[in-house]
Amino acid sequence: MSEPRRSPERERLLTAVERVRGVATAHAEASERLRTLAPAVVDALQSSGLLAMAAPRALGGVESDPLTQVEVFEAMARADASAGWSLMISALLASLAGGTLPDEGARQVFSGPFPTFAGLQIPTGLARRVSGGYVLEGRWAFGSGVRHASWVFTCAIVAPEGAAPPAGPPEMISLAVPREQVVIEDTWDVAGLRGTGSDHYRIEGALVPEARTCPFPAAPPRRGGALYSLPLLALLAAGHVGFALGVGRRALDEIAAVAPRRVKAWPQLALGSHAAFHMDLGRAEAKLAAARAYAFDVLARMWDQARAGEALSVEDWAAIRLVQTVVTDVAAEVTGFAYRAGGGGALYAASPLQRCFRDIHAATQHIAATDDAYEFAGRARLGIAELHPMLAPRPPSGGGLARQGG
Repeated sequence: MSEPRRSPERERLLTAVERVRGVATAHAEASERLRTLAPAVVDALQSSGLLAMAAPRALGGVESDPLTQVEVFEAMARADASAGWSLMISALLASLAGGTLPDEGARQVFSGPFPTFAGLQIPTGLARRVSGGYVLEGRWAFGSGVRHASWVFTCAIVAPEGAAPPAGPPEMISLAVPREQVVIEDTWDVAGLRGTGSDHYRIEGALVPEARTCPFPAAPPRRGGALYSLPLLALLAAGHVGFALGVGRRALDEIAAVAPRRVKAWPQLALGSHAAFHMDLGRAEAKLAAARAYAFDVLARMWDQARAGEALSVEDWAAIRLVQTVVTDVAAEVTGFAYRAGGGGALYAASPLQRCFRDIHAATQHIAATDDAYEFAGRARLGIAELHPMLAPRPPSGGGLARQGG
């Protein structure tokens, strides 16, 4: 194993989160009202270096390991869920684009100040082959951070050529499109994660050069170390885990602060003096800590296998999918406890408890945390699980800009 298990930049990244924390917290309500991150938060993230945390070193990134990524996303989501989610999306899309685009495309996308990214990784658009590239058209949902992104990295089905229908599954590609060629639809009027600006977006006939495309979902890694050998959903796992842990931790922080001063109508005692509350809080702490330990166990094993060049088995895949759903479910459970224990005061828009409740339940709707992960794990345990194309391993390295750390 040629790479260290933990990134030497870990402390620097966590210190950067501390610098952004105050700005994100102070502008959380403004981000809610704007339905996208407040400009001050965007500026703080861009100047922090955090957006580069998962990108290849060859492109100016930090190439941090998945365990460090969990800690950073957790810390940012603990400060503000919308800021944490937006950081996760941009940083991990930078990882995907940076690790897989051809050299010329990577040079175009990553020139100048480190870019911000948005884009849905579900192929709801259509790419038609033309000389030198593709003409892209389509409409995508959940473009988190698209209003402040410099690039949209999205994916589409390649239109078949000829009259005969293609044999087998359709060809799919990822494409990097400048934000100026993207039409944003004002659709993000939602219950949770309001500050993420996850609007629909359209691309209407943009010409995308071949150099700014790569296969989807299993593009070969072109640069960087073991991190970029991870299949798509494994590469994204640390983000969803860290986000959920951060929101759950913030909810428990808030209820612990509220408990001494919230007086219950019956029997006119502070919540913090109730034995039943003490027991429920202790259970919530244990559940969240157990989920966190489980997450680090699964992701550490995944990372060790990547560093050793070992392929992931069906059982490994079951664990990687399961941990994202389990951690999100546990975070939703402990956040629900904290919100309910907060009483009527938790209803008000000024209460972080109601925002945590709404934000984590928005995250439960994400494809990374769906209940079918439990079914897949059960089928894997019985030896009857089949891998979905989204779980496909990456082919061997495609070469490219100097590979580092591998």
